[in-house]
Amino acid sequence: KQWYQRRVAITAGHCISEIFRIMKFRTPYSLYCTIDSSKRDTSNVIILPRKTNTFLYIASKLWNSIHKRILNENGEILTTSVSLVKLRCKSIILGSQSINNNNTWTYHNFHIAPHSVTDQTSSSLTHQIADPISIEVAKIF
Repeated sequence: KQWYQRRVAITAGHCISEIFRIMKFRTPYSLYCTIDSSKRDTSNVIILPRKTNTFLYIASKLWNSIHKRILNENGEILTTSVSLVKLRCKSIILGSQSINNNNTWTYHNFHIAPHSVTDQTSSSLTHQIADPISIEVAKIF
């Protein structure tokens, strides 16, 4: 069961970092042209394509769930480094996987919590499970 859990985290992390690279560097251009970003201010939200089991749909769904937590303070894609996105994405996924008891896995360990709250007293990240987004490997492959 642990190999599956690691695979889920790796796959979600790769989807998020790849969609970020496509949006930042605009390559490959054929994929960049298919991404429909929201025109509201600088929200960086991707308008989801038709629901399918494709990379673009799943990566866009994951991106929309955590993009505000992985970009730099001003929320701009161009000024955020790839390494920062990978680091923050990894910490969010590991945090989601350790929500409950460390010895057992539950339904919530396979989902990325859509919102995080920074605890002002301990500066640690806590997650609120409001509308979790599935990152199952079966849906990606």
